[in-house]
Amino acid sequence: MIDLTVPASVAAPFVVATARPLDAPVEAARGRVRLPLAAELLGSPLLRVRGRSVAESGYADLIRGAARTRPEEAHLLDEARHHIMITGHAPPVSQPGHAQAAREIARAMAAACDGVVYDAWSHQVLPHAFRLGAEHPEFCLADDWLATFVTGEEDGELHLVTAGLHRFGFPELEAAAVPGGNLFAAVTLLRCLAVALLDEHWAWLACNPGAPLRRVPAETRVDGADVWRYWAAEPTGTAGAPVRVRLSPAPSEGADALPYLVAGPPADFDAPAALWWNDVVDLAMPYVPEAPRRAAA
Repeated sequence: MIDLTVPASVAAPFVVATARPLDAPVEAARGRVRLPLAAELLGSPLLRVRGRSVAESGYADLIRGAARTRPEEAHLLDEARHHIMITGHAPPVSQPGHAQAAREIARAMAAACDGVVYDAWSHQVLPHAFRLGAEHPEFCLADDWLATFVTGEEDGELHLVTAGLHRFGFPELEAAAVPGGNLFAAVTLLRCLAVALLDEHWAWLACNPGAPLRRVPAETRVDGADVWRYWAAEPTGTAGAPVRVRLSPAPSEGADALPYLVAGPPADFDAPAALWWNDVVDLAMPYVPEAPRRAAA
């Protein structure tokens, strides 16, 4: 079994980068939010809103090095002179609803000032058009809540790590020594794991609110069909057999380091890990050629 420390509170930090600072960002958002919880958070002690110049916010370097998918985000960030920091605080049992509410507030403020939203947990700058949307009432990890970062050489071994799960009071996931040819399957495996483990975590939290420690099995099973739950989409095609996965805590890098769980072959897999990725995971994880994103709310 693995012992997980459950934090008493988790933060949901977002930053709006803009060239047009708002005089009253809370009031600007109040008429734009749709989620009832977002309206309740505005002006409450559970949400902190601060405005600073780019040079004084403390986020400039992070945002400059963040993942982004479109060149227009870079252009808008270059023009930004002001940051609006929106941070929600809540116990893990209040997730994911609290994080959704905080992000909707950030989106509303970005829409009011033509800004760009940076998600500090997933370390990504969200598309500029994102500011015009609304939070979907049904939570879905694929709605820009989870990022996967890859390091290493394509013709060698890769190291994958997720970003975004810590905001829900759960460790991030890692995959080490992944052969370059199995990258897509490894990303899919981590997404399936994230969906299944988060669902279990939220069910446990609902029954154990405020508990500081949770014990989880060191081995779990991943069903390739969970990738469709990741996208909140209807399954197409077929997935292979479930995959047994061993979870192990990553070595701690200090007392204040955040926890990570490393996914790998089960203890009784008597072969190199590269064969597990190629002969087991790659065959079981379905190939999704295009993101089957659901429609916005």
